[in-house]
Amino acid sequence: MKKILSIAICAIAVLLLAQCSISRKLEAKAYPIDFTELHNYYVLNTHKVKKVERKIITSEDEFFSIFGEAAVMGTNGNPTPVNFKTQFVLAVILPETNRSVSVYPAQVLENGNAVIFDYKVDKGSKNTYTMVPFTAIAIDRPLEMLSMEFYFRQK
Repeated sequence: MKKILSIAICAIAVLLLAQCSISRKLEAKAYPIDFTELHNYYVLNTHKVKKVERKIITSEDEFFSIFGEAAVMGTNGNPTPVNFKTQFVLAVILPETNRSVSVYPAQVLENGNAVIFDYKVDKGSKNTYTMVPFTAIAIDRPLEMLSMEFYFRQK
């Protein structure tokens, strides 16, 4: 049993290192692309997150099965609009926590049919309430979605 477990752990480590190597090679010739950070949304309490989720959301129905709109007062109080005919959403959702956590996009790079989404996570102090930290961005939809590869990296 211990032998199987150690083999499985080694295999996972090799896969993680291979993915890092692939994204580094892609990054060498990648160029930054425009994105829109989504504001005034929240993760629905019906969407339970056990571990970090990295999502590629291509439809409005899928998006609103995970996120709700949180309009607030002020000039920029409406949720950022997404046109799913011409855009899709990349999201990183962390598990519920009682810590003050901010997740935000760092950069988005493209290299041919590969998209690399770099994001940052800042952890703060404990709170008396819980939250589900996340970041979501909208990028232009490519002509052929089937051939796209996506890499999410925490910086």
